[in-house]
Amino acid sequence: MTTMDEATAIAGRIDERYLTDTLVELAKVPTDVPLGPQTFIEPDHPKLVHYVQQVLRPKIQALGDVDLQDVPRNQLVVRLGDGSSGPCLLVMVYVPTQHHQLMEEPFSGKTASGAEWGYDEPCVFGQGVGQNKSQQAVMLAVIKLLVEEKVRLPGAVYFAVNNEGRSSHACTESILASLEHKPQFAMLLQRTGLGISLGNRGRLDINVEVRGKAVHSSVPAQGLSAIEGANQVLNRLKQVPLDGKHPILGVQHAVAYQVVYEPIAPHTLPDVARLKIDRRLLPGDDVDQAVSDVRDAIGDMSPYQVTVERSTHMLPALVDPNHRGVQVLKESHRQILGEEPVTYYGTGTFDAGGPCAAGVPAVMYGSGGGRFPLWEDFVPISQVITQAKVVAHTILSFLQIDSKS
Repeated sequence: MTTMDEATAIAGRIDERYLTDTLVELAKVPTDVPLGPQTFIEPDHPKLVHYVQQVLRPKIQALGDVDLQDVPRNQLVVRLGDGSSGPCLLVMVYVPTQHHQLMEEPFSGKTASGAEWGYDEPCVFGQGVGQNKSQQAVMLAVIKLLVEEKVRLPGAVYFAVNNEGRSSHACTESILASLEHKPQFAMLLQRTGLGISLGNRGRLDINVEVRGKAVHSSVPAQGLSAIEGANQVLNRLKQVPLDGKHPILGVQHAVAYQVVYEPIAPHTLPDVARLKIDRRLLPGDDVDQAVSDVRDAIGDMSPYQVTVERSTHMLPALVDPNHRGVQVLKESHRQILGEEPVTYYGTGTFDAGGPCAAGVPAVMYGSGGGRFPLWEDFVPISQVITQAKVVAHTILSFLQIDSKS
């Protein structure tokens, strides 16, 4: 059984040059969702297929004799361990990049100081380096370490490449269904500033369509402007019942985050408005009831024709801070950094609710920097190295690996 000192020593041998070079290389390959009303990206989008199959797969295969398997939805899973009855851990990274569309030179992969944004040290710049690329580089460096150290894993650690870009848990469900053993704990590698996210609210997208009658803007009374219809919807959203509160995760909300009009023509009032409503979910919220609440609040808007439809959703996540996996991660952070990690509950929504709903407690942990959500994206190299050591230490400690090096 690996002692704490041995785990620290092994984690300290992470290949820092490989980690940094890999991050720079990955930062130059696009995985972005472009600006525009279509905010979803399919797992089999050519951009993502290229990245997963032509960029990540060869890098994984180059690490040596690893058990690499394909998972539906253009996803990959690497298993290390003999698959015995020992502990089982899931480490997950993600591919689609949803933010930082306004940064300059998004795929330069340049290394420069981040002093302008409070990080006076070398940082790697590129769209997605915080959300995705640094996390993937950490995963690859940790796999490389475990293979080179020739450690025996009595249980199993799964490294999953997740292609979720539709704001659902469908990709995670495919990954979990493919695993031979159910993980007892999951680390989702995400930008947290090396804090530990123990939970977050869920989120439901509700699509509202308003149909009127297009007309020239010189004679508005002869038509039925969808702009005015959308304004009525926005006003009526204030009547949606949002009384739910959670002592940790906060409150519900329902806000429009996108309004698109058609047709867009010179001096023409459009006849169609499409709104996307962000309805934040708390534990116990019923998704269908949330849609009904919005539909009831909007009510009859005759002579407009209005439809209200349920779209994708992600579930809330909430992990017991006393769970063994959390305690192991916290201790690994202390061993590597010499200080207590920050734990928090996020206001945003991510995939942690998917594994949690499936009975796999999942937290988020990772390096990060940048100006969220649209502007510069970068990660301090020192943070990425630290994260890799913490992740490796956590795996060694959670699985209680025997070293054969």
